[in-house]
Amino acid sequence: MTKVQKVQHVTTVSTEDELYELPNTGPKDLLEAALAACALKTTKEVLERDGIEYDEADLYAEATATLTKAPARFNEFSVSIVLPSLPESYDQEKMMISIERGCIIGNTLKHQGSVSFHKES
Repeated sequence: MTKVQKVQHVTTVSTEDELYELPNTGPKDLLEAALAACALKTTKEVLERDGIEYDEADLYAEATATLTKAPARFNEFSVSIVLPSLPESYDQEKMMISIERGCIIGNTLKHQGSVSFHKES
């Protein structure tokens, strides 16, 4: 379980093991970060599965969510992955398919998982 609290301009995210204080961070930032983090994690898993050596500093992901007004929701997501130098023989198109299929957050957003809200006492 993850707990989120916002006091003044600082969003605090608490997991079972960690506490993160994120000044000036909103829900859109967290949604984009979750999608980018998932894409990055999946990219690393694919590269490691395929025996490709890389420097973690050369690998990152960026995500963008587009907001519509009626109904108010994020309806479009884009993920860009910056890759390290890869061997010429490496099938990057196949790798991108594996990343897209393996990213759990991306799959959840694509297939519109259900959401329920509950009041805690």
